[in-house]
Amino acid sequence: MRSNQYRIVLFLLVWSTFGEANALTFFKNTNQVVTADKSLLDLEKDFNKEPPYTEQQVRKAERLLSGLKADIDKIKILLKVSDWYEASYNNPKTLEKAFQYADEALQISQTIHSNIYAGKCYLQLSMVQELRNNNPMIEVNARKAIDALTKTNQTDDLGEAWVMVWSAKMRTNAPIEERLVPIFKAASLFEKSGNKKRSGDCYREISELYFSISDFHNSLNSLKKAIFFYKAANLKENDIYPISSRLNIIYETEKKSMDIIKLKNQTLLQQSKLKNEVFLRNSMITFVFLLLIILGLLYKSFMFKKKTNKVLETQQNEINKKNNALQKMVVEKEWLLREIHHRIKNNLHMVVGLLASQTEFLKNEEALQAINNSQNRIQAMSLIHQKLYQSESLSIIDMPSYIFELTEYLKDSFEIRNTIRIILQIDSFNLPLSHSIPIGLILNEAVTNAIKYAFPDYKNGVISISLKALENNKYVLIIRDNGIGLPPDFDPYNNPSLGIKLMHGLSADIDGKFLITNSNGTKIILEFTFSENNPH
Repeated sequence: MRSNQYRIVLFLLVWSTFGEANALTFFKNTNQVVTADKSLLDLEKDFNKEPPYTEQQVRKAERLLSGLKADIDKIKILLKVSDWYEASYNNPKTLEKAFQYADEALQISQTIHSNIYAGKCYLQLSMVQELRNNNPMIEVNARKAIDALTKTNQTDDLGEAWVMVWSAKMRTNAPIEERLVPIFKAASLFEKSGNKKRSGDCYREISELYFSISDFHNSLNSLKKAIFFYKAANLKENDIYPISSRLNIIYETEKKSMDIIKLKNQTLLQQSKLKNEVFLRNSMITFVFLLLIILGLLYKSFMFKKKTNKVLETQQNEINKKNNALQKMVVEKEWLLREIHHRIKNNLHMVVGLLASQTEFLKNEEALQAINNSQNRIQAMSLIHQKLYQSESLSIIDMPSYIFELTEYLKDSFEIRNTIRIILQIDSFNLPLSHSIPIGLILNEAVTNAIKYAFPDYKNGVISISLKALENNKYVLIIRDNGIGLPPDFDPYNNPSLGIKLMHGLSADIDGKFLITNSNGTKIILEFTFSENNPH
């Protein structure tokens, strides 16, 4: 029963809108459930061909809308009613009705998931917002229409949506590039759909945009395209005549603009030539003036250099004389230092000889031992002076060769070549007298003590001597043996032995850290720092 009532209401609406013949046809199609067979695209074609509503048809439609089912037919009627209110608006209430009907149609379109009618509804809303002067919403709704219509083949409606985007840009005085983009897209879509009239409208607006920025060339070409499309759309000559007149105006404007540009260029060229001539004349005068100044300065500089060279030559001769004298003094001092070191070495050897002679008259074992220890200590210092006068440098000692000769001397002195081995691991570096003498004496004391006390039977003894250069100007001397080690009651810090006290004192002289311990024998460690920039 309800279905029959719906069909009767729909029949009366269509009859009032399209006439009796169309209403009967539509009613027959309804009875045959054609809405299920007819595609959405076919309905859209019919919708586009339908003429706008009259006021009487709008009033009847408004009375019947509440009883219609929410489908494509109702959307079409809602859009027709909204379009009538939009086209015949005379106050804000009229536009509000147009907005309400379009919004209701949009909700139905979204419910039935129709991109075509959703796009049409957004387009209708954009047009209503344009009349309401709601500029932000014009573009918002137009963009939504574009999103929906892009998924369909409704090229004309998609073009109109881009036209609304262009309208929003024009109303908000957007930059010219942002205005051109949407109107060009609209023109392209209208060309694609074959809508010659709307293509002409778009190109006419493009021409005006170019004209507004004085781009007369593109403005003229765009207006020519507009006239071409208007003629293709079979517009009357009276309608095309104003555009042709506009074309002539633009053409004349462009011609005058080009003439003005040519005149300006000619004027600029003449001014440039005049400026170049003036500049060239002034440059020549300036060049001659500067040349005279430069020649004067060069002459003055030449005379000054000549005078200065004479003074410098005299000073250089005096410096050369002083250098020669200083060089002679340096050579004399070097020979004197070598002679001093040689004599010190000889004197130390003489002292060793005297001590050796004295031992022949001594019977006390402790006295003999003291004399021998003194001989070894003096020999350690004597070797250093021997190294100094034999080397090119008179202030530094090559530690590997010095330690080797000192240990060879101790081997011969104690006659241990066949009983005790001495192993050397010495890095190659030099030390000054301030460090080499204390290190030599400490090494002499440590090796002497190891030979005398570490190996009671003088068999299978090994003494290892290591002197290594570490990072940050640090050095470490390690002397160890595999002998019997230190006595249980040995106190390295409070020991009456002269040798131990001597090693502690020598370590303090070079700001070193001295340590003596038991480690499978006796182990002596001396850590010290030496910098060439700060030898003390």
